[in-house]
Amino acid sequence: MPKKIDPLNKKLYGSVTAILTVTDVKAATAFYQKAFGFAKRGIMNGPDGKAIHAELTLRGTTLMLGPEMPQMGSRSAKAIGASPTSLYLLTENADKAVAKAVKLGATLKGQVMDMFWGDRCGTVADPDGYNWMVATHIAEPTPKEMQQKMKEQMVSQQAARAASGS
Repeated sequence: MPKKIDPLNKKLYGSVTAILTVTDVKAATAFYQKAFGFAKRGIMNGPDGKAIHAELTLRGTTLMLGPEMPQMGSRSAKAIGASPTSLYLLTENADKAVAKAVKLGATLKGQVMDMFWGDRCGTVADPDGYNWMVATHIAEPTPKEMQQKMKEQMVSQQAARAASGS
């Protein structure tokens, strides 16, 4: 009797899996492993021996990587010059994770700070240009507290921009 196949492949994947186009699949795999703690599920090489697909996992989430193929319209965020999306990564210690990512080649885009929604969060762009908001959940404000903290944070940021002249 043939084995029943799960059409949703729930054993390996959630409802949505991000696929990032990167300049070098093996280098990106190494970066995500070292900087963010992803585990390598596997790498598939093409006929020429170059990596054409990688799958990484972190706490039940899968991240797929594929190489740039400009002829197919597939370019990394770095090649485009912008990342139209951000990935939100919860970690045990955002400060350490952001510092480690920067040490490994990411670019700091936003200092780690306590955010009005209850997370301590900083933003980095990885070597392929993708933005990662790296966060640690530190508080659970009520909706009223969140609204007040949002106002305070926006006023503080406006004052800081005015003081720096930007």
